[in-house]
Amino acid sequence: MKICLSEFTYKTFEELLIENFKQHEFILIDSEANVIQGEGKPDIALVSYELMFKALKSEVFFKKYLALIDGCSYVQGSWAGIETPQAQALIDHSKVFSHGGGLHAIPIATYIFAQILRSIKSIDAHIALQKEKNWKQMMSVGELTDMTIGITGFGGIGQEVARLAKAFRMTVYATKRTPVLSDNLDRLFKPNELNEMLPMCDFVVNCLPSSPDTQKIFSTDQFAAMKSSAMFINVGRGESVDEDSLANALSKEEILCAALDTTDPEPLDSNSPLWTLENCFITPHDSAWGPRAPLRAVELFIDNFKRLQDGKKLLNQV
Repeated sequence: MKICLSEFTYKTFEELLIENFKQHEFILIDSEANVIQGEGKPDIALVSYELMFKALKSEVFFKKYLALIDGCSYVQGSWAGIETPQAQALIDHSKVFSHGGGLHAIPIATYIFAQILRSIKSIDAHIALQKEKNWKQMMSVGELTDMTIGITGFGGIGQEVARLAKAFRMTVYATKRTPVLSDNLDRLFKPNELNEMLPMCDFVVNCLPSSPDTQKIFSTDQFAAMKSSAMFINVGRGESVDEDSLANALSKEEILCAALDTTDPEPLDSNSPLWTLENCFITPHDSAWGPRAPLRAVELFIDNFKRLQDGKKLLNQV
């Protein structure tokens, strides 16, 4: 079997790859999609991070790459979403495509709790006091014990958020279309029960993907349903939030604050009021990054290759 990888990924994880793909041939490509080792058509391919970003930026590169991997029996992506034209093209050019859902759960969950703790411990207010050399003690809430976090979309990211929430002694609610069992979940709601869950939550974390069912699912009614002391965090897709409604809720202090790692569009329009609201914290869709992400992508690729060999359904198979 011929396995297509970037030269960078191969060199970085050479020992691991050779160990798991014994008696198979590697086809290596450079940053311009030129084959620099091996020959012929690959059977399977890993679209690692550097290839993903190159594909998003260069149409010439992506067309060349698609021609190379066209007809592969299995292609592994390294990102969760499949709504982009590039992801759809990869699906169309492979017999089986698997996305990278769950690879980013740990760094994204870390980001979420960084923002939660930033709010609960009044970090921004303390920074402002320090700049004034003002030794003023603050009576923040200070801990998360018995507070409630509501998670929309209880996949890999949502489940990692729930695991950390339980370590902080929180109550965990979530929405999901299908039933799921988890020791870290106190109650599961159906998606159409979202407005029932929201008033009970001190923190609302959106992990929803972009789909016809999730467009602007957070809008005026949803923000009105939240506590005035609630924090809204978006690590799902920007399309799932009506940002005009969010800006209105924040400016009128109908909710306490928001942290947005994803927006619609991206980058966020420079005229958006969200940029200048003091109770809105914006980051440039980089919460998923962590030094272990490339290794996790390779490990998923290896796991799915073994499943392919055994005739089993792949993890994250589309």
